[in-house]
Amino acid sequence: MRNLLRHLVLVLALMLGLAQAPYAHAAKQDWTVWTIEGVEYVSINAACQFYNFVPKEGRKGFYNYGSKTFTISIKAGKQDFYVNNFRYILSYPIREHDGELLISAVDMKKLVDPVLRPVHNKQKGNITTVVLDAGHGGHDAGAVSPWAREKDCNLALARRVKARLEKAGLKVVMTRNSDVFLTLGQRVKIANETPDCLFVSIHHNSGRRAAKGIETFTLAPHGTTSPFARTRRREALAGNNQDSANIALATAIHSRAIRNTGAVDRGIQRARFSVLCTITRPAVLFEGGFVSNPEEGRLITSPAYQDKLADSISHGIVNYIATIKSKPLKTRNTRSGAGSIQGGSNKYRGTTRLR
Repeated sequence: MRNLLRHLVLVLALMLGLAQAPYAHAAKQDWTVWTIEGVEYVSINAACQFYNFVPKEGRKGFYNYGSKTFTISIKAGKQDFYVNNFRYILSYPIREHDGELLISAVDMKKLVDPVLRPVHNKQKGNITTVVLDAGHGGHDAGAVSPWAREKDCNLALARRVKARLEKAGLKVVMTRNSDVFLTLGQRVKIANETPDCLFVSIHHNSGRRAAKGIETFTLAPHGTTSPFARTRRREALAGNNQDSANIALATAIHSRAIRNTGAVDRGIQRARFSVLCTITRPAVLFEGGFVSNPEEGRLITSPAYQDKLADSISHGIVNYIATIKSKPLKTRNTRSGAGSIQGGSNKYRGTTRLR
């Protein structure tokens, strides 16, 4: 119970952004931007000054910074970004340039800042409904192995989540509640036509026999690509206006699932899956484990393990909704609070604003 309470405090800290001290000096701070190979970067030192972070103990082999509330861990050349030991995958690797560590401006704006200092999402009204999407179905079995069929695991887990959310007083819409096939467009249409909702698509993974763990996906920010992109043409890489909400919802669900199950943390990642690309609601796609792994394939068919996952997803959703209903924190506007980002050298130059 003590560990559970600690975890709840952690999630709420991530969601509410308790580290508010940076606003005291943020307006005075200039952010230099380096444009390298078409991507804008800012320095980790500037970010640490902004959040009042100092070097501290953390993950071995990583640079670790933080405060009493947060610890962030990074490594040059890697896209791994840890917040309090929960893994996120950046859109671009951390770079080292002229003795400074750099992080892309889009990652600062669309991932780091919403996690450390989340802004309120722009959805009108309160979220009263959750659209649960059990992936695959009918003739589309999804991943199949000797131990499990993905479509069955997805539906079993979605039903368990539904029961818990309804017990918590939320309305639930299932894109499917039986073994039927729906197109990806039909699933998105259901969510987009459901007022005051958020969308959680439930899946299970497939890969190499040794692959295992839990990962959660949100839509890649506008202009960025991902290993899961449908296209590499930057002009076609559209985003949506739910970036902050998406990452906050993913954080609430994913961190709880990793803590509850002890599964390998494969991270909160960015993708351009069809069910994420055209949705107009806060949305995540949750992968609960690998059908193709002998141990995990058997585990994810276990009612006891499905209950752990269902508890994690439902509690994460409830905590997220409770957070966005909270009274806004009395802080300066994030546009003026972030300070202007000024151009770097002639070789690496650009001007933007952290917003």
